[in-house]
Amino acid sequence: MITYDPRGMEWDQYCRLMAELFGGNQLGTVPEENWRDWVDGMNGIGYFVQSGIPDHRPYDEWQDWAKAMAGTMSIQPVL
Repeated sequence: MITYDPRGMEWDQYCRLMAELFGGNQLGTVPEENWRDWVDGMNGIGYFVQSGIPDHRPYDEWQDWAKAMAGTMSIQPVL
């Protein structure tokens, strides 16, 4: 299982790593101010819907959302 712990990461690094990990899903990258839109895009992809990733609305910071996501989902690369 591969996961990215967001602690100590800047948004650009986290977003890029996730986009690479899930390249088959065409996540892409966005500036930090658009992190909620990026999460909404993830929530529209079947793999992530099935994994039950958290909604961004309860979180003020992307790091808190990313910690919650890593805690609820087994992240494995799409080959």
